[in-house]
Amino acid sequence: MKRFFLLCAVICCTVYCWSMEISFQVIQHYDAVNEVCEQTLVIEDAILDYFFNSGSIVTNEPAVAADKDEDEKIWRTSFAYAVEGGAQYFIQLCLDYDAAAKSNAIALSNIRRISWTITDVKANKKIASDKSTVRKSKTGRNDIDGVKEYASAIAADMHKMLVKKER
Repeated sequence: MKRFFLLCAVICCTVYCWSMEISFQVIQHYDAVNEVCEQTLVIEDAILDYFFNSGSIVTNEPAVAADKDEDEKIWRTSFAYAVEGGAQYFIQLCLDYDAAAKSNAIALSNIRRISWTITDVKANKKIASDKSTVRKSKTGRNDIDGVKEYASAIAADMHKMLVKKER
């Protein structure tokens, strides 16, 4: 019985040592809506799942709906929480919605642009960023599955940058 607990402890410690500790924040820029829409939450959830399934320890601040001029203030607040929580990396993801998009519809075509930055928490240095116009998902779907697929692809791009940094 002692061997079993020792084995479990060793496995847990090994997983903890090899995992990245990531904190992230999603900001929604959507003039037509003053509160976080369901599509933003779907994207946040898909990114959280991607990093968790890749073995990372992931925390996040709740998604917020804000104007672009508030991004820096939100970044500072969320970064402070990442520092306090002991995260290695902080990711801020901004979703720019099309003003003509329907607020209750979940469709990839509702988003014009996605931008993100990754900051090394200990060094307080931005290590990667990207800004891209939303393209079709690989399967060409424009529904909730297409949104999840696209969010996972964005998370995979972020993960590649983190793995590159870790080497």
